[in-house]
Amino acid sequence: MATELPATTAAGLIWALCQRLEFFAEHQPVRLQQLTFGQLTQTFQVQTDKGVYAVRHYADSVRPVRRQQELRCQHAAAAAGLAPAPLCLNNHQRMLVCEFLAEACHLELHWLQQHLTQSVSRLVTLHQLSVQTPQLDPWLYLHQLKQQLAVKLCAADQMLYQQLLDVARQLQFFPADTGLCHMDLNPANLLLAEDRVWLIDFEYCQLADVCFDLASLSWNFALNMQQEQQLLGLYCQLRGWQAGRVGGKKYQLVKQLTLGFAWLWYLAEQQQNQDPRHQEAATTTRWQLLQLLSQTA
Repeated sequence: MATELPATTAAGLIWALCQRLEFFAEHQPVRLQQLTFGQLTQTFQVQTDKGVYAVRHYADSVRPVRRQQELRCQHAAAAAGLAPAPLCLNNHQRMLVCEFLAEACHLELHWLQQHLTQSVSRLVTLHQLSVQTPQLDPWLYLHQLKQQLAVKLCAADQMLYQQLLDVARQLQFFPADTGLCHMDLNPANLLLAEDRVWLIDFEYCQLADVCFDLASLSWNFALNMQQEQQLLGLYCQLRGWQAGRVGGKKYQLVKQLTLGFAWLWYLAEQQQNQDPRHQEAATTTRWQLLQLLSQTA
């Protein structure tokens, strides 16, 4: 071993699990680094004497069917050249091993603007992939997110939650442009490597209205109104759709739900691990959601 990894550290624990996988037979660890700290999944960079890999470790509560769903979606995306290839899924150890993009960096706003056509083109490709996977029911998903909360919502938050349920009901009256959506297009999940945009972390990938990905991209990168309209217009152009097909009232409802999903997710994360960053994110997202709802009231 190039370095001693204490068994009490996260790196030591993840390598102990890796050693139980046939994939890592005869590999010697060189460097391990934790990349994400999610409640349900954690991701590590694992470097051995034979290569560098991204290793996702799932919580016991993440059902095997959900792990298989993520694997199927990433396989399809990798086959289309959109994502690093998954190499090994072990349901017993709850681990997914994938290719690691060396020297990749997160896609910050200025890079997104420089690579907007490529980024949107890759979304168009993703949305048209055929994968057997569940379809998002926004109303049901809101209930699932609320059930994950360890503490009941206060009266004001309960009223906000009811507004989100009403938004989900309104969305049902609009025709859906369904595609395979990533559903978590934040800068950490869009990488730039060798002047090419890559998608990673397909944990929430499922069939949904494509507006969810567009709204997620717009919100996570804090696009202004002009940039957002450019994004939507370019998407329609690349799909060969009539201009404005992914805008209007339906898009606004989807954007409200996108912020609502994030708000509830941050609340659950904060309650589980008391991370002040999640508390700050929940507060900020709640304020943004209220602003958005007031604009369309």
